Amino acid sequence: MGVNIRSFKLPQYGLTLYRKFFLCCYLQNRPSLQSDQKFTSMAHLVYFNGRGRGEIVRMMLAASEIPFTESFLTERKQFENLLEDGALSFKQVPLLRIDDMELVQTGAIVRYVARKGGLYSADDKMAAMIDMYYDASRDFQYIFLTLKFLKTEEQVIADAKAAGDSKYFPALEKRLKENGTGFLVGNSLTLADVGFLEVLLMCIEYGGEHFFDDYVEVQKYYQRLISIPSMANFLKSPFRKRKNDDQYIAEVKLVLNRT
Repeated sequence: MGVNIRSFKLPQYGLTLYRKFFLCCYLQNRPSLQSDQKFTSMAHLVYFNGRGRGEIVRMMLAASEIPFTESFLTERKQFENLLEDGALSFKQVPLLRIDDMELVQTGAIVRYVARKGGLYSADDKMAAMIDMYYDASRDFQYIFLTLKFLKTEEQVIADAKAAGDSKYFPALEKRLKENGTGFLVGNSLTLADVGFLEVLLMCIEYGGEHFFDDYVEVQKYYQRLISIPSMANFLKSPFRKRKNDDQYIAEVKLVLNRT
C-alpha cells in the first residue's frame, strides 16, 4: 500500500492493530476468497478496494473499536467463489464475517456492529431516532455512490449541494440545536452520527471546505466528529479508502459482470 509504518499511528488500538494491518495486506493479495477465511477470531470485511457501501462498515468498526482485516475483490472468480460457498445470501457485498456469522446487507451489518460497540440504544424510542437519522444519511450518501458510475463529479457536487441546502443541512442544524449535546441522539456518538460523518466528509472532499459554511451547528458538529479519537485515527489510517477512480470503477464492473 506504500504506507510508512512509522507514520501509521492508531494508539487507541495498540500494537495488535499493526499485526492485523500486516495480515490485512497479506489477505488482500490472496487469489481466492473461499471458505478457509471463514469465522476467524476477528472481524473480516470482504469488499472492493474503494468506498462504496463498504466505507460505512469500516467507519463503524473503527468507531466501535472492533479490530478487523479486509480483503479486496478484484476478479470475477473471487465473487463466484463466494457465491459457490453460500457466503452471499443475497448475492451481493459487502460481506462481514464476525462472531461466527457471515453478514450481508449493509444496514444489518452496521446495526450489529453499533450494538456491539455501544453506538446504538436499548431504548426503543432512542433507537428509532438513531435509525431515522442514519437512514437519512444513507439517502444523502446515495448521491455520492453514483459518482463515475452514473454521473460526473461536477453533477454529483451540484446534486449534493442542492440536497444539502434544501433538506439535510437545515434538518441537522435544527436537530443539533434541539438536542444540545453536540450529537444527533443522546449525549454520545451513535450510528446516526457516523452515518452523517461519512457524508459530510465527502461534501468537504468534493465540494470544498466551505460547502456548509452557512450552517454553524453543522460546522461545529463536523469538527467535533473528526476530532473523536477513533474517527481521527481511522481517517489517518490505510483503512480509509481513496475517492472513486477509474481503477475502482473498472474492478467493480469486472467483479459484478457489468458493462
